[in-house]
Amino acid sequence: MQKNNLAIILSGGIGKRFDKSKPKQFYKLNKKTIIETSVEKFISSNLFNYIIVVSHKDFFKFTKNLFNNTSIKVVLGGENRQKSVFNGLSAAKSFNPKYVLIHDAVRPFFSTNLLKRILNKLEGEISVIPTVNVYDSVRYFKNKKYSNVFRENLKLIQTPQGFCFNSIYEAHKKNKESIHTDDSMILYELKNKIRLIKGEKMNFKITTKEDYNIGKLIVKENNNMSDIRVGTGFDVHKFKKGKKLKLFGITIPFDKSLDGHSDADVGFHSIVDAILGGLCLGDIGNHFPPTDNKWKNKKSIFFMTYVKKLLKNEKFKVNNLDVTLICEKPKVSQYQKRFIESVAKALDIDCRKINIKGTTTEKLGFLGREEGIACQVSVTLSKND
Repeated sequence: MQKNNLAIILSGGIGKRFDKSKPKQFYKLNKKTIIETSVEKFISSNLFNYIIVVSHKDFFKFTKNLFNNTSIKVVLGGENRQKSVFNGLSAAKSFNPKYVLIHDAVRPFFSTNLLKRILNKLEGEISVIPTVNVYDSVRYFKNKKYSNVFRENLKLIQTPQGFCFNSIYEAHKKNKESIHTDDSMILYELKNKIRLIKGEKMNFKITTKEDYNIGKLIVKENNNMSDIRVGTGFDVHKFKKGKKLKLFGITIPFDKSLDGHSDADVGFHSIVDAILGGLCLGDIGNHFPPTDNKWKNKKSIFFMTYVKKLLKNEKFKVNNLDVTLICEKPKVSQYQKRFIESVAKALDIDCRKINIKGTTTEKLGFLGREEGIACQVSVTLSKND
């Protein structure tokens, strides 16, 4: 799509219903204000040549300081939404855009796909307005009279609303008396066709504190989902003479023991290695080098406690652990439940996030000759704010 598009972001309201100290568009969603979140979505879409932000006079300097991008111009708003839009359109005229999208700053959860759909539909239309259906029951209540309203004919109007620039600019110039809460009605009053398209449920307007709290939850969830890590771990130890075996912190009877610098718990070591990998913090050898005697005969629960603290410090949590013990003997199945419970306790996570299974090498190699045990681990981590 060849760009000749401009966006007008309305930030002229002061939202007294929300907070008298500052307008809602300057509240933060995570680390950025609501208005920054909206504007940056328009920028990152790469669909617009210029963006005009319309600001209330009392917050003009503050708004201007938020945006240093040369493609963003901040202009003064008017005494109501309609006049603010006209101020934005007047400022936009010098850029000679073909299409303009007019958007409320306090709707930060629209998608880039919605912007694309609006611009695509504008190729053959004067205006394109996103709407969503009304699914709740609606009643009209006035002067103690209570009556039904048929929701089948009702639409919730959203922004951004798309227009051919010249059409909406001339419509605003001609409109002198009527006051509307959106721009499609100004165009409609002049007998212009309004094209409605399907909007987005997530594209709600932050009007109340409750809306804001929902918005914070959405951002938090998106941040958590956007930073998912995967780590893999592997360890192997040979057998030595002995009468017991330690795996996943559990001592089990066996005719051999594992040989290693610490307690040679191949299960715990592999899990520690995988978590360190997922955190991008090296491997177990970096943190506990086998050349350092202070780790000699160290119980591996210490290493598990260490990575549990790292997870907390880095603000990550374990989503799941998939562990494969590779050996001919012992058979994992008879100890599986105890192994899982031990790992869950060591990391303070739910047993349902852990899978421990066993396999063999079909008598091949040193593992097949029952000379040792290997363990392979995959872990997924996500943010835990």
